[in-house]
Amino acid sequence: MSKRAILEAVLSQVVKAGYEGTTMADVARAAGLPIGSVYWHFQNKEQLFVELLDYCFEVWKQTDAGIGGMRDRLRRSISESAAASASLDEPAAAFWSIGLVFAFERRLEDNLARQRYLAIREEMFQLVTDRVRASHPGVPEEVLAELAVDMAVMGRALTDGFRVAAAAGDDIDFLRYAELSADALEFLIAARLKEHEHA
Repeated sequence: MSKRAILEAVLSQVVKAGYEGTTMADVARAAGLPIGSVYWHFQNKEQLFVELLDYCFEVWKQTDAGIGGMRDRLRRSISESAAASASLDEPAAAFWSIGLVFAFERRLEDNLARQRYLAIREEMFQLVTDRVRASHPGVPEEVLAELAVDMAVMGRALTDGFRVAAAAGDDIDFLRYAELSADALEFLIAARLKEHEHA
């Protein structure tokens, strides 16, 4: 069984149990392998989680590349907050559930998986800002640079907040709030661009 097959087999188990609640014996059971086979592929639990985050991130990038504009990206990201708690075997959504553990657990400061999660967040942030910039040709670079960062920060804050709500089991219509959030950011973009036109 390949590393990827093991990661796919244990994804839902890892999302349910979190970092602390997952043992290598659990991984072996979920993958249907002797524990020695798991250690053949992964030195320890930290390495397994690093590679799981990388695998989920690759799936997210492939999924995200096919999404049109900022509105669709935000709508999908927020609406999939619900999927992150309901569809535990979907890598693009599961990434966020796994990441919440590393975002909040300060005692894992030196953990390699936490460090990898934070690095991936920064890479995602850069991808989003690049896409915002590309979607507004003709806008001066100084205006676009600030706008792109503002959109990425606001988008990330909104989606992180909704992911926490999903993890807490809040009874929220995520699709409705995804639309409202997208409306708010589109209004902000339009207002900023109008300010620039009249400057």
